[in-house]
Amino acid sequence: MIIAIEYKGGRVKEFDTSAFTATNAMSAGDKTARNVMTELDLRLDLVDTVGLRLDFYWYDATPQGERVDIPGLMDSKGDPVSLTAAARRLGTSVLLCSREGIKQISRIIVQRANGTVDALWRQGSGDWLINGAKFEAQRVLSYTDSNVSSMNSQAVFVFKYMKKANPSLTDVEICELIGYPLDAYMEIQLDEAKNAEEVADAELIGEDDDEAQSVTGQPDGVPSDSSFGKHFAVEDDDDSFDDDEDSLFDV
Repeated sequence: MIIAIEYKGGRVKEFDTSAFTATNAMSAGDKTARNVMTELDLRLDLVDTVGLRLDFYWYDATPQGERVDIPGLMDSKGDPVSLTAAARRLGTSVLLCSREGIKQISRIIVQRANGTVDALWRQGSGDWLINGAKFEAQRVLSYTDSNVSSMNSQAVFVFKYMKKANPSLTDVEICELIGYPLDAYMEIQLDEAKNAEEVADAELIGEDDDEAQSVTGQPDGVPSDSSFGKHFAVEDDDDSFDDDEDSLFDV
């Protein structure tokens, strides 16, 4: 995962979780441990209360760990084959940008498994913070134009195709074939029918609508000055340059 943070003043920071990192960094302190996989959890849900935080977990496949049988697989003696079950371990946490620093960002770009996405950006006269990760998830499901077919419209097309190709199958059976619960498909079908116009105009939200009211606050149990994590990459005054600032330091 590569995370780039662009600031309003023109400053750019890029965090690369693979470069200059030991291949077995998480389990380096334990000679018996075997780190077979690392989990990266980018906490975009905490930007308003904590900042941009990246949590690390690793999966320990030490030979002394618990073992699980693999159904249907036998060894040469006819006994069930068993493999080590990798245990999920706590790793570390890095605060990439503090809550105060978030106020100075213009955009956060994340390179992940399915490509590059603008995860957060600021926009408009109110300098509003847009959650691009949420927008991207809904865009892939819902947005359709002459060049792009949404996942929802594709699901409807595939269902209709399978229905015509297999007239003896029930709707439930067809949904099982395409991997959708019947209720989920019916909801998609209804949503697509509501937006079947050739051109869909955005519905304007009035100022008196509940949806138009800004909602602020923070989750219960999370103090406003929380600084979760073992390591920090930036300080609260990250909007200014600091030649003496360490890229990673203990607290």
